[in-house]
Amino acid sequence: MIDDDLDELLGEAPPDGAGRGRTGRTGRRGGRRHRGTVPKLIVILVVVAGILGGGIYGAGKVIGRIAGGESAADYAGPGDGSVIIQIQAGSTARDIARVLASADVVRTPAAFVDAAASDERSRSIQPGFYKLRQRERAVDALATLLDARSHALFRLTISEGMTARQVFTTLADRTGQPMSAIEDVVKHPAPLQLPSYATGIEGYLFPFTYDLQPGASVATTMKMFVDRFRSETASLNIEAGSAALGRSPQDVVTIASIIEREVKNPDEGPKVARVIYNRLADTSGAFRRLDLDSTTRYALNEYEGPLTQSQLNANNPYNTRKVAGLPPGAISNPGRWALESALHPAAGSWMYFVSLPKSNVTIFATTEREWQDALARYKSEGGS
Repeated sequence: MIDDDLDELLGEAPPDGAGRGRTGRTGRRGGRRHRGTVPKLIVILVVVAGILGGGIYGAGKVIGRIAGGESAADYAGPGDGSVIIQIQAGSTARDIARVLASADVVRTPAAFVDAAASDERSRSIQPGFYKLRQRERAVDALATLLDARSHALFRLTISEGMTARQVFTTLADRTGQPMSAIEDVVKHPAPLQLPSYATGIEGYLFPFTYDLQPGASVATTMKMFVDRFRSETASLNIEAGSAALGRSPQDVVTIASIIEREVKNPDEGPKVARVIYNRLADTSGAFRRLDLDSTTRYALNEYEGPLTQSQLNANNPYNTRKVAGLPPGAISNPGRWALESALHPAAGSWMYFVSLPKSNVTIFATTEREWQDALARYKSEGGS
């Protein structure tokens, strides 16, 4: 039997980061849409465990028994009704057992502790919200806590490179909140407490896997995403870093968002950043524009297949084939690696790049001759 004195922590699941599949000739890109498929939240009851200080680090364990001869009486049936419970960060098996018993999911705390101590999988239970039946056997309650579907109902993953539009669609699908409520927050973002240098919401919904609180307002939920941006980027010192580059913090976020949509290999990010900075700084007149397909795709909300000539000629402020300089704002929500790339560009004289559709690498070029050679290789792999 597991020792009573071991109160080890639950482990936090890593963010579900989808891979970045992109190609581009400064740059062409094939993206994908993100769709939320989990059913809408049904808020019936939220039972909250006591606040246990501290976070969750690494893969933790749910262990421990209730000592002192406490009864382990258990329900016999499959259960009925439903209830939503919350497992706090740092909860032990005994903490979870008390929450379940107070919500009448299990008959006694000891019944659940016995079930958890007998099943090694209990070590993988994650903090967050779960929907369970009431008055069910402890082993059935444990099985529900171990079922990813019962937990996924209350989680939302913002993948690196997702646009705000994609995040909003997923949020509406997951929570049942009308898109009009989300759009209202976008129009009046003061409650989100965006950084002072932000020109909009795009770029500041940090990629991460979030636990959604049942019944929370749209503004409260979206503020979690912005708060995460602040906490994750505090050590990057974006304001000082951007000043050293002669750019604004918003520029750095915009460049990072472009990097996210243009390349899939993190080690290529600093080189793409250098191409962008080189073009922005060019005084020869040969590179007055960035010529990025990714910015046009953002404006058109078109991420599949090649762009048509009419799309490339579209008149909008995000068409960097026609408008000089950076677009007016970010075109995705960048992760930390892309922000670091924008803050710390590689040294080099490159003025072009093209991502190969089959080799999945990016070629960088300085001269027109090098660029033509890179284009030839791009086309040989099926690029158009």
